Amino acid sequence: MVGNKFICPQKVNPYAHRKFLLSMNEIVARGYEEVLIDFTKVTNAYPNGMVPIISSIDYYRRLGIKFKISLPKIENVRDLFFRSNWSHLLLPETFDAQNTQYYKHLAARRFKTFNEQQDTVNEFMDIVLSNIEMKPSVISALEWSINEITDNVLNHSNSKDGGVIQVSTYPQNHRISFAVADSGVGIKSSLSESYTKLTSDIMAIGEAIKSGVTRNNKYGQGNGLAGTLRIAEKTGGSFSVISGKGKLTYYEENADRQSYRDIDYQGTVVTADIMDNVDSFSIEDALEFNGVKTSHANIIELNYLSDEENTFKLIMKDESTGFGNRPVGRMLRRKVNNILSTEESIPISIDWAGVPIISSSFADEFMGKLFLEHGAMVFSARIRNMGMESIIHGLLDKAIGQRLTQANDEL
Repeated sequence: MVGNKFICPQKVNPYAHRKFLLSMNEIVARGYEEVLIDFTKVTNAYPNGMVPIISSIDYYRRLGIKFKISLPKIENVRDLFFRSNWSHLLLPETFDAQNTQYYKHLAARRFKTFNEQQDTVNEFMDIVLSNIEMKPSVISALEWSINEITDNVLNHSNSKDGGVIQVSTYPQNHRISFAVADSGVGIKSSLSESYTKLTSDIMAIGEAIKSGVTRNNKYGQGNGLAGTLRIAEKTGGSFSVISGKGKLTYYEENADRQSYRDIDYQGTVVTADIMDNVDSFSIEDALEFNGVKTSHANIIELNYLSDEENTFKLIMKDESTGFGNRPVGRMLRRKVNNILSTEESIPISIDWAGVPIISSSFADEFMGKLFLEHGAMVFSARIRNMGMESIIHGLLDKAIGQRLTQANDEL
C-alpha cells in the first residue's frame, strides 16, 4: 500500500482479498475518501479473489469512499477483466456491463431480486450442461447448491447491494467452481436472532454448516451451507466460508478453522469446487439430514421434459444466435448427452424451426458425433430432428452419413 493506493499482487486469489482488507483498514484509518486499486501487475485473476474484492468495495462505497482502478497491463488479463464483468462491477460508472456467457464461464453478475437470482441459476446450469457431461445426480446437486447459496444471500444477508456470483467450468478436471459473496450483516449477526450465545464469527460459521440451522424457519430449513459442504465433500471437491473474522475451509477430507485478528470481512463469501469424477456419489445421501431426505428438483426435467409427449425437447433457436462452428456444436452435443442421461427411456426432440442455416462443421460436431457416440440403433430410437429447412436436413444427413462410413471403415 502506498498512501491511498492498493497495489494488487500478481495473483488475485483469496490471499489478495485478505491483503486488500488489510490495506483498507489503514486507508480508512488515515481518513482517505478516495482509493486507487492498482491491478497493473496482475498476471492471473480468479473468481474466488475477484468476487470477494468486488463485494468488499460495495461495503466501502456505502461508507462514502470513492474508488478508481488501473487495469492489468497484460492484454489477455485486461480482456479477462472485461469479459468476466469484473471491470464493470468494480467501476460501473466507467465500464459497461458484459452480460454474455462465454463458453466455460459465466460473467460475474449481481443479483438483488429473486427473479434475478433465478435467471442467474438458469444461466449457471446452462453453462455447466454445455461444457461438461455429468452424472444426473451431480447435475441436480449443483443446481441445488447454487439455489440454496444465492437464496441465503437474499433471505439472510440484508445486503443493500444483493450478491455477486461467478461460475467457472473445467471440463478436463471434471470440476465446476463457484463463488458467491455479499456485503451484508454476516453469519453471526444473521443467526443471533435465534442463537444468542454465539461469541465469535468462527463459532457462528460452525453452527451454520450444521443441518437445520437458520435464523428463522419461515425463510427455509437451514440446510444450504450444510448440504453444499456435504456435496463438495462427497464429490471430492472443496468448500470455503468467510464471514466477519472467521474462515472455514474444507479440502481433501480436512477441515481448517481460522479466526482473524487483523481483518473483518463485512458480509459472507462462499466458494466451492464440485467434482464429477466420483462414481459412488448420491445426492440422496448427501442431502439426508437426521434421517430425512431433502427434496430436490431435477432442472433438466423442469426445463426440457414435455409431460404431454413424454419426450425431452430442445428448441435450437433458443440455444444460440449462430450455428457456424465446432465449439457451438460441441457445447450442444454435451447438453444433449446430459439431457439423455437423465432418463434412459425418454427420447429427445430437437426442434430446428427458426434456424435458417448451419455450417457443415457444426453439423458434424453436433449431429455427426452424436451418431458416432450412440450408434445407429440408439441414435434412431432416442434422437429426433424436426422442423428443419431442407438445407439443414441435407447437411445433417451428410454429417451422419460420413460418420457412418467412418464407423464401417473401422470395423
